[in-house]
Formats: sequence, structure tokens, C-alpha cells
Amino acid sequence: MFASVLVSGLVLGGIYSLVGAGLNLIFGVVKIINFAQGALLMFGAYFSYWIVTWLGIDPYLTLPIVAVGMALLGYLIQTTLINPVLKQERTSQLLITFGISLLIQNGALALWGPDIRFVQSFAGYDTFAFLGIRVGVSAAIAILGAAIIIFLLFVFLNKSKMGTAIRAVSQQSDSALLAGIDVKRVYAIAFAIGSAMVGVASVLMIPIYDIYPLMGEQFGVIAFIVVVLGGLGNVQGAAIAGVFLGVTQNIFAVYVSNQLSVAILFLIFLITLLFRPQGIFIRKMRVS
Repeated sequence: MFASVLVSGLVLGGIYSLVGAGLNLIFGVVKIINFAQGALLMFGAYFSYWIVTWLGIDPYLTLPIVAVGMALLGYLIQTTLINPVLKQERTSQLLITFGISLLIQNGALALWGPDIRFVQSFAGYDTFAFLGIRVGVSAAIAILGAAIIIFLLFVFLNKSKMGTAIRAVSQQSDSALLAGIDVKRVYAIAFAIGSAMVGVASVLMIPIYDIYPLMGEQFGVIAFIVVVLGGLGNVQGAAIAGVFLGVTQNIFAVYVSNQLSVAILFLIFLITLLFRPQGIFIRKMRVS
């Protein structure tokens, strides 16, 4: 029983890690809180759903299309909507992302209605035995997929030239600009990567979770808890915090109270703010 609960928690934690790490990357580089992260997750889920519906392919095969499409959407949002308000007061920056979130959610509601949709993958409800534990194939794919994407992001940030530029801008954008780095381009690429991670998360979750216009709200809110717990600007910390929160929520839901399973995450959030507001993992991205 506990092993099954743990596996389900890892699935949820993997989704939290992808959404939270993407949000933390955007905040660490662009220095703006993206309230539209949850709405983008929902949009990515519908994006994958309609590809599956129109082409009749397995939802997992839509992953590269959705990831690239969401990256382009994120790039467009950054260059057309976010850049013009970056030098304005913080309130304007918060309102623009909040407005984008409302636009995406209400647009989905108007276009596709409140009906709940779902997709079936090749895995269906198949399971396999691992160390004596029955694990769903879709759950295993979600856990493995999230781990691979987080690892690839870590390698990209630490080993690539663009990753070095992103880390330089995250530390000191003015110095990066003097060093010849196109800061606005880096902003757009960071936003694109954060949006692409949300797209990947949406594809991994739709064979397991229902699709509806407000599905991203909970994930978007908990992504902020992931960011605070992991440390602002610390992508690796956000990934670990996401797994921790997912497992904690699932264990609490099964053994204590399902109704209060989300509330326990907010309690962890408040305790973190009170005693360690800089986050549990305070080391930020460094330029080597």
C-alpha cells in the first residue's frame, strides 16, 4: 500500500518539478513571476489532446510537437507582452502575467467548454512488477520522463554556451550586457524553455489526469510553493522540492485526509516563509 502511494506521489512530484523548475527558471532570469504557468500547462494539455484527436496518434508521440509549440508560444509571450513592461513597476509586471492567465483560461472555456476530456495512451491501465511493487506503465513513463527532462535542463544550463549566458544574466544582467550577451534574447529563450517544460509536463500527465479548462490552477499555485521551497532562482532546488511536495501530498491524502492534502502544502509553505524565507536550497545558478 505504502509503495503504491509513494509511486503515485512521485508521479505528482514529477509534474510539480517540471512546472516549478520552469517557473523558477523564468523568475531567476527574467525576474518576473509568471502567473500564467498553470494556464500554460492547461493549454499544453489541450494542445496534445487535439493533436491526438485529429491525427489519431498516441499522446506520448505529441511530446516533441507540444514542447516546441509551447516554447514558441513562450518566446512570443516574452517578446511581445513581457518585454515592454520589464522596466515598469512590479505591479504592471504581475498584472500582465495574471491577465495572460485569465485570457488563456477563459479562451479555453469559451472554445471548448467546461467538459472533462481524457486520452488513452498505448499503456492504458497496464502495470508491471518492480521490486515486488505493481507500477502503472503511464506512471513509470511520467516519473522517468520528468527525471530525464530535469537532468537535460541541468546539463544544458551547466555545459552549453547558452546555458552559461542564461546563468550570467540570472546573476547580473547589466554585467552580462557589458560582456556582449543579448540580454533580451536570453530572456525570451529562458521563457521559451520554461514554457516548453510545462508542455512536456502536460503530455506526461494527460494519460493519467483529466483535461479541463481549470486543470492548471492547482499546479500553477503549487508551482509557487515549489519555487519558494526550492529557493528563488534555483532550478535544481525547485526540482527536488517538487518531488518532496508531491510525495508529501499523496501520503497525507491517503493516510490522513484527502480534503486537507493541498492544505498541508500551504502549511509547509508558511513554515518555510517564517523560518527559512530564502528557501531550503539557497544556492543559485553559478557561472563557471
